[in-house]
Amino acid sequence: MTSPDTVTCKLCRRQFSKYTCPICNVPYCSLTCFRSPSHSQCSETFYKKQVESDIRAEPSKSAQERQRMLELLKRFEEESLDAEEEDEEESDLARRMQDVDLESSDQLWALLTPDEREKFLKVMENPSSELAQQLLASQELENEKQDPWWDSDSSSPEPIQVPPSLSSPNGGPSLIYNICAVFVTYAYTTRHLSISPLSTALESDAEAARFLISQLTPFLTSRTSKTLHRTLDDALTELHSRLPPDSATPQLLALLLRDAASLLRPPLVADESTGPHARALGALGDLHVLFQTRAHVGHKLTFYAAQLPTIARQAALELDLNAKVREADSVSEGVEWERVEAAERRRIVELSPENVQ
Repeated sequence: MTSPDTVTCKLCRRQFSKYTCPICNVPYCSLTCFRSPSHSQCSETFYKKQVESDIRAEPSKSAQERQRMLELLKRFEEESLDAEEEDEEESDLARRMQDVDLESSDQLWALLTPDEREKFLKVMENPSSELAQQLLASQELENEKQDPWWDSDSSSPEPIQVPPSLSSPNGGPSLIYNICAVFVTYAYTTRHLSISPLSTALESDAEAARFLISQLTPFLTSRTSKTLHRTLDDALTELHSRLPPDSATPQLLALLLRDAASLLRPPLVADESTGPHARALGALGDLHVLFQTRAHVGHKLTFYAAQLPTIARQAALELDLNAKVREADSVSEGVEWERVEAAERRRIVELSPENVQ
Protein backbone atom coordinates (compact mmCIF):
# COMPACT_ATOMS: atom_id res chain seq x y z
CA MET A 1 0.00 0.00 0.00
CA THR A 2 1.19 3.52 -0.78
CA SER A 3 0.64 6.17 1.86
CA PRO A 4 -0.79 9.57 0.82
CA ASP A 5 2.53 11.19 1.71
CA THR A 6 4.52 9.05 -0.72
CA VAL A 7 2.37 9.17 -3.85
CA THR A 8 4.54 9.56 -6.96
CA CYS A 9 3.92 12.50 -9.27
CA LYS A 10 1.70 11.21 -12.08
CA LEU A 11 3.23 13.62 -14.59
CA CYS A 12 6.99 13.11 -14.29
CA ARG A 13 6.85 9.81 -12.29
CA ARG A 14 10.17 10.67 -10.62
CA GLN A 15 9.35 12.75 -7.52
CA PHE A 16 6.84 12.41 -4.70
CA SER A 17 3.77 14.55 -5.23
CA LYS A 18 3.17 17.60 -3.05
CA TYR A 19 0.04 18.98 -4.66
CA THR A 20 -3.20 17.93 -6.34
CA CYS A 21 -4.68 19.52 -9.43
CA PRO A 22 -7.96 21.26 -8.50
CA ILE A 23 -9.50 20.27 -11.85
CA CYS A 24 -8.51 16.67 -12.56
CA ASN A 25 -7.17 15.69 -9.11
CA VAL A 26 -3.91 14.37 -10.53
CA PRO A 27 -1.07 14.45 -7.94
CA TYR A 28 1.97 16.47 -9.06
CA CYS A 29 5.26 17.58 -7.55
CA SER A 30 6.06 21.00 -8.93
CA LEU A 31 4.96 23.97 -11.01
CA THR A 32 7.03 22.59 -13.92
CA CYS A 33 4.94 19.42 -13.99
CA PHE A 34 1.71 21.38 -13.57
CA ARG A 35 2.60 23.43 -16.68
CA SER A 36 3.91 20.44 -18.66
CA PRO A 37 2.39 19.67 -22.10
CA SER A 38 0.80 16.48 -20.80
CA HIS A 39 -1.19 18.58 -18.31
CA SER A 40 -1.92 21.56 -20.54
CA GLN A 41 -5.65 20.81 -20.71
CA CYS A 42 -5.88 21.76 -17.01
CA SER A 43 -3.08 24.28 -16.58
CA GLU A 44 -4.17 26.46 -19.51
CA THR A 45 -7.78 26.40 -18.30
CA PHE A 46 -6.66 27.19 -14.75
CA TYR A 47 -4.64 30.25 -15.77
CA LYS A 48 -7.41 31.48 -18.02
CA LYS A 49 -9.95 31.20 -15.18
CA GLN A 50 -7.54 32.94 -12.83
CA VAL A 51 -7.25 35.91 -15.16
CA GLU A 52 -11.02 36.05 -15.64
CA SER A 53 -11.70 35.86 -11.90
CA ASP A 54 -9.13 38.58 -11.20
CA ILE A 55 -10.85 40.85 -13.67
CA ARG A 56 -14.29 40.25 -12.16
CA ALA A 57 -13.23 40.19 -8.50
CA GLU A 58 -11.49 43.55 -8.52
CA PRO A 59 -13.78 46.14 -10.12
CA SER A 60 -11.76 48.82 -8.37
CA LYS A 61 -8.85 48.33 -10.75
CA SER A 62 -8.15 51.16 -13.12
CA ALA A 63 -9.40 50.96 -16.67
CA GLN A 64 -5.81 50.72 -17.88
CA GLU A 65 -5.06 47.72 -15.64
CA ARG A 66 -8.28 45.95 -16.67
CA GLN A 67 -7.48 46.54 -20.34
CA ARG A 68 -3.99 45.15 -19.88
CA MET A 69 -5.35 41.98 -18.27
CA LEU A 70 -7.90 41.55 -21.06
CA GLU A 71 -5.12 41.89 -23.66
CA LEU A 72 -3.11 39.28 -21.75
CA LEU A 73 -6.06 36.88 -21.86
CA LYS A 74 -6.61 37.52 -25.58
CA ARG A 75 -2.95 36.89 -26.36
CA PHE A 76 -3.04 33.68 -24.34
CA GLU A 77 -6.04 32.43 -26.34
CA GLU A 78 -4.41 33.36 -29.67
CA GLU A 79 -1.17 31.59 -28.79
CA SER A 80 -3.09 28.49 -27.72
CA LEU A 81 -5.02 28.53 -31.01
CA ASP A 82 -1.81 28.94 -33.05
CA ALA A 83 -0.24 26.01 -31.23
CA GLU A 84 -3.28 23.84 -31.95
CA GLU A 85 -3.22 24.82 -35.65
CA GLU A 86 0.50 24.03 -35.89
CA ASP A 87 -0.08 20.61 -34.35
CA GLU A 88 -2.91 19.96 -36.82
CA GLU A 89 -0.72 21.07 -39.75
CA GLU A 90 2.12 18.81 -38.64
CA SER A 91 -0.25 15.86 -38.29
CA ASP A 92 -1.75 16.55 -41.72
CA LEU A 93 1.70 16.79 -43.32
CA ALA A 94 2.76 13.54 -41.63
CA ARG A 95 -0.33 11.80 -43.05
CA ARG A 96 0.36 13.11 -46.55
CA MET A 97 3.98 11.95 -46.44
CA GLN A 98 3.21 8.52 -45.00
CA ASP A 99 3.59 6.53 -48.26
CA VAL A 100 5.91 8.87 -50.13
CA ASP A 101 9.44 8.06 -51.27
CA LEU A 102 11.47 10.52 -49.18
CA GLU A 103 14.35 10.22 -51.65
CA SER A 104 12.24 11.86 -54.37
CA SER A 105 12.40 15.64 -54.12
CA ASP A 106 9.79 15.96 -56.89
CA GLN A 107 7.23 13.89 -54.95
CA LEU A 108 7.90 15.79 -51.73
CA TRP A 109 7.52 19.15 -53.49
CA ALA A 110 4.27 18.04 -55.13
CA LEU A 111 2.82 17.16 -51.71
CA LEU A 112 3.30 20.66 -50.28
CA THR A 113 0.48 23.17 -50.43
CA PRO A 114 1.12 26.56 -52.11
CA ASP A 115 1.44 28.18 -48.66
CA GLU A 116 3.96 25.55 -47.53
CA ARG A 117 6.02 26.02 -50.70
CA GLU A 118 6.03 29.78 -50.26
CA LYS A 119 7.09 29.45 -46.63
CA PHE A 120 9.91 27.05 -47.55
CA LEU A 121 11.20 29.31 -50.34
CA LYS A 122 11.18 32.34 -48.03
CA VAL A 123 13.23 30.42 -45.49
CA MET A 124 15.77 29.42 -48.14
CA GLU A 125 16.00 33.01 -49.42
CA ASN A 126 17.37 34.03 -46.03
CA PRO A 127 20.13 31.52 -45.15
CA SER A 128 21.01 33.48 -42.00
CA SER A 129 17.58 32.98 -40.41
CA GLU A 130 17.31 30.66 -37.41
CA LEU A 131 15.06 28.16 -39.19
CA ALA A 132 17.30 28.03 -42.27
CA GLN A 133 20.35 27.44 -40.10
CA GLN A 134 18.56 24.57 -38.36
CA LEU A 135 17.66 22.99 -41.69
CA LEU A 136 21.11 23.48 -43.22
CA ALA A 137 22.87 22.18 -40.09
CA SER A 138 20.82 18.98 -39.88
CA GLN A 139 22.73 15.71 -39.55
CA GLU A 140 20.92 14.30 -42.59
CA LEU A 141 22.24 17.08 -44.81
CA GLU A 142 25.72 16.71 -43.32
CA ASN A 143 25.70 13.00 -44.16
CA GLU A 144 24.50 13.75 -47.72
CA LYS A 145 27.04 16.51 -48.27
CA GLN A 146 29.26 15.74 -51.23
CA ASP A 147 32.72 17.24 -51.63
CA PRO A 148 33.69 18.63 -55.06
CA TRP A 149 35.46 16.14 -57.26
CA TRP A 150 38.64 18.24 -57.30
CA ASP A 151 38.81 18.04 -53.47
CA SER A 152 38.00 14.35 -53.15
CA ASP A 153 38.94 10.95 -54.48
CA SER A 154 35.98 10.81 -56.87
CA SER A 155 36.73 10.52 -60.56
CA SER A 156 36.96 13.70 -62.60
CA PRO A 157 34.51 14.45 -65.44
CA GLU A 158 35.35 13.63 -69.03
CA PRO A 159 37.43 16.50 -70.47
CA ILE A 160 36.00 18.65 -73.22
CA GLN A 161 37.44 17.97 -76.67
CA VAL A 162 39.12 20.84 -78.52
CA PRO A 163 39.14 20.45 -82.32
CA PRO A 164 42.48 20.94 -84.10
CA SER A 165 41.14 24.03 -85.85
CA LEU A 166 41.00 25.84 -82.47
CA SER A 167 44.23 24.51 -81.02
CA SER A 168 46.24 27.54 -82.18
CA PRO A 169 45.51 31.08 -80.84
CA ASN A 170 43.69 33.20 -83.41
CA GLY A 171 44.76 36.58 -82.06
CA GLY A 172 41.27 37.61 -80.90
CA PRO A 173 40.48 39.36 -77.61
CA SER A 174 41.53 37.54 -74.45
CA LEU A 175 38.64 35.98 -72.57
CA ILE A 176 40.71 35.28 -69.47
CA TYR A 177 38.38 37.06 -67.01
CA ASN A 178 35.20 35.69 -68.56
CA ILE A 179 36.77 32.25 -68.11
CA CYS A 180 37.64 33.09 -64.47
CA ALA A 181 34.01 34.04 -63.84
CA VAL A 182 32.82 30.76 -65.38
CA PHE A 183 35.14 28.71 -63.15
CA VAL A 184 34.14 30.60 -59.99
CA THR A 185 30.47 30.06 -60.90
CA TYR A 186 31.14 26.38 -61.56
CA ALA A 187 32.71 26.04 -58.09
CA TYR A 188 29.81 27.88 -56.44
CA THR A 189 27.15 25.77 -58.18
CA THR A 190 28.93 22.52 -57.33
CA ARG A 191 29.24 23.43 -53.66
CA HIS A 192 25.82 25.09 -53.37
CA LEU A 193 23.94 22.11 -54.79
CA SER A 194 26.36 19.55 -53.32
CA ILE A 195 26.45 17.70 -56.62
CA SER A 196 29.74 16.58 -58.15
CA PRO A 197 30.19 16.30 -61.03
CA LEU A 198 27.21 18.38 -62.11
CA SER A 199 26.66 16.18 -65.16
CA THR A 200 25.69 13.29 -62.84
CA ALA A 201 22.72 15.18 -61.37
CA LEU A 202 19.13 14.04 -61.74
CA GLU A 203 17.12 16.14 -64.18
CA SER A 204 15.47 18.31 -61.50
CA ASP A 205 18.86 19.10 -59.94
CA ALA A 206 20.47 19.55 -63.35
CA GLU A 207 17.82 22.11 -64.24
CA ALA A 208 18.53 23.92 -60.97
CA ALA A 209 22.24 23.95 -61.85
CA ARG A 210 21.59 25.32 -65.35
CA PHE A 211 19.32 28.02 -63.91
CA LEU A 212 21.90 29.06 -61.31
CA ILE A 213 24.74 29.24 -63.84
CA SER A 214 22.56 31.25 -66.21
CA GLN A 215 21.80 33.71 -63.42
CA LEU A 216 25.42 34.15 -62.33
CA THR A 217 27.13 34.18 -65.75
CA PRO A 218 24.47 35.21 -68.28
CA PHE A 219 27.13 35.87 -70.91
CA LEU A 220 27.75 32.12 -71.06
CA THR A 221 24.17 31.08 -71.81
CA SER A 222 22.94 34.11 -73.76
CA ARG A 223 23.11 33.83 -77.54
CA THR A 224 23.55 37.57 -78.04
CA SER A 225 25.78 38.59 -75.10
CA LYS A 226 28.85 40.68 -75.94
CA THR A 227 30.12 40.93 -72.36
CA LEU A 228 33.91 41.09 -72.14
CA HIS A 229 35.38 41.53 -68.67
CA ARG A 230 38.55 43.61 -68.81
CA THR A 231 39.82 42.86 -65.29
CA LEU A 232 39.32 40.21 -62.65
CA ASP A 233 37.79 42.82 -60.31
CA ASP A 234 35.27 43.66 -63.03
CA ALA A 235 34.29 40.00 -63.41
CA LEU A 236 34.07 39.37 -59.65
CA THR A 237 32.10 42.55 -58.97
CA GLU A 238 29.51 41.49 -61.55
CA LEU A 239 29.40 37.97 -60.11
CA HIS A 240 29.18 39.25 -56.53
CA SER A 241 26.16 41.40 -57.40
CA ARG A 242 24.31 38.31 -58.62
CA LEU A 243 24.98 36.14 -55.57
CA PRO A 244 22.45 36.08 -52.69
CA PRO A 245 23.39 39.06 -50.45
CA ASP A 246 23.63 37.03 -47.23
CA SER A 247 25.86 34.35 -48.76
CA ALA A 248 28.45 36.50 -50.56
CA THR A 249 30.86 36.68 -47.61
CA PRO A 250 34.62 37.26 -48.02
CA GLN A 251 35.24 33.73 -46.71
CA LEU A 252 32.95 32.15 -49.31
CA LEU A 253 34.39 34.19 -52.16
CA ALA A 254 37.92 33.33 -51.07
CA LEU A 255 37.03 29.63 -51.07
CA LEU A 256 35.49 29.85 -54.55
CA LEU A 257 38.51 31.73 -55.88
CA ARG A 258 40.76 29.02 -54.47
CA ASP A 259 38.61 26.39 -56.15
CA ALA A 260 38.80 28.15 -59.51
CA ALA A 261 42.56 28.61 -59.17
CA SER A 262 42.99 24.92 -58.31
CA LEU A 263 41.06 23.90 -61.41
CA LEU A 264 42.95 26.26 -63.71
CA ARG A 265 46.47 25.87 -62.31
CA PRO A 266 48.66 23.53 -64.40
CA PRO A 267 50.56 21.04 -62.21
CA LEU A 268 54.33 21.38 -61.84
CA VAL A 269 54.71 17.95 -63.37
CA ALA A 270 51.96 17.13 -65.84
CA ASP A 271 50.71 13.63 -66.49
CA GLU A 272 51.52 12.86 -70.12
CA SER A 273 48.31 10.88 -70.52
CA THR A 274 46.08 13.77 -69.41
CA GLY A 275 48.10 16.90 -70.16
CA PRO A 276 48.69 20.07 -68.10
CA HIS A 277 45.08 21.30 -68.22
CA ALA A 278 43.26 18.09 -67.30
CA ARG A 279 41.33 19.63 -64.40
CA ALA A 280 40.25 22.72 -66.30
CA LEU A 281 39.22 20.66 -69.32
CA GLY A 282 37.30 18.34 -66.98
CA ALA A 283 35.36 21.26 -65.46
CA LEU A 284 34.51 22.61 -68.91
CA GLY A 285 33.58 19.07 -70.02
CA ASP A 286 31.25 18.79 -67.04
CA LEU A 287 29.52 22.03 -68.08
CA HIS A 288 29.44 20.89 -71.70
CA VAL A 289 27.43 17.78 -70.77
CA LEU A 290 25.19 19.80 -68.45
CA PHE A 291 24.27 22.15 -71.34
CA GLN A 292 24.38 19.52 -74.08
CA THR A 293 20.99 20.59 -75.45
CA ARG A 294 22.20 24.18 -75.97
CA ALA A 295 24.69 24.09 -78.81
CA HIS A 296 25.73 27.75 -78.50
CA VAL A 297 26.85 27.17 -74.89
CA GLY A 298 28.91 24.18 -75.99
CA HIS A 299 30.62 26.29 -78.66
CA LYS A 300 31.59 28.94 -76.10
CA LEU A 301 32.94 26.33 -73.69
CA THR A 302 35.00 24.77 -76.46
CA PHE A 303 36.42 28.17 -77.39
CA TYR A 304 37.30 28.80 -73.71
CA ALA A 305 39.07 25.43 -73.61
CA ALA A 306 41.16 26.42 -76.62
CA GLN A 307 42.45 29.48 -74.74
CA LEU A 308 43.60 27.56 -71.66
CA PRO A 309 47.25 27.06 -72.76
CA THR A 310 47.79 30.84 -72.89
CA ILE A 311 45.73 32.04 -69.94
CA ALA A 312 45.44 29.24 -67.36
CA ARG A 313 48.57 29.98 -65.32
CA GLN A 314 48.00 33.72 -65.20
CA ALA A 315 44.34 33.24 -64.29
CA ALA A 316 45.25 30.89 -61.44
CA LEU A 317 47.78 33.38 -60.04
CA GLU A 318 45.32 36.27 -60.10
CA LEU A 319 42.59 34.18 -58.53
CA ASP A 320 44.96 33.06 -55.75
CA LEU A 321 46.04 36.65 -55.12
CA ASN A 322 42.45 37.88 -54.91
CA ALA A 323 41.65 35.05 -52.48
CA LYS A 324 44.53 36.12 -50.22
CA VAL A 325 43.28 39.69 -50.14
CA ARG A 326 39.73 38.63 -49.26
CA GLU A 327 40.99 36.27 -46.55
CA ALA A 328 43.06 39.09 -45.10
CA ASP A 329 40.03 41.39 -45.10
CA SER A 330 38.01 38.79 -43.20
CA VAL A 331 40.72 38.07 -40.60
CA SER A 332 42.70 41.25 -40.00
CA GLU A 333 42.79 44.71 -41.50
CA GLY A 334 46.29 45.36 -40.16
CA VAL A 335 48.14 42.93 -42.41
CA GLU A 336 50.29 44.65 -45.02
CA TRP A 337 49.13 42.94 -48.17
CA GLU A 338 50.45 45.64 -50.46
CA ARG A 339 53.91 44.05 -50.39
CA VAL A 340 52.49 40.59 -51.10
CA GLU A 341 50.35 41.97 -53.89
CA ALA A 342 53.29 43.71 -55.56
CA ALA A 343 55.33 40.50 -55.62
CA GLU A 344 52.41 38.52 -56.99
CA ARG A 345 51.71 41.16 -59.62
CA ARG A 346 55.27 40.84 -60.91
CA ARG A 347 54.77 37.09 -61.29
CA ILE A 348 51.51 37.66 -63.13
CA VAL A 349 53.12 40.11 -65.56
CA GLU A 350 55.91 37.65 -66.22
CA LEU A 351 53.32 35.00 -67.09
CA SER A 352 50.99 37.22 -69.10
CA PRO A 353 49.89 35.85 -72.49
CA GLU A 354 52.33 37.94 -74.50
CA ASN A 355 55.25 36.62 -72.40
CA VAL A 356 54.21 32.97 -72.42
CA GLN A 357 55.95 30.97 -75.12
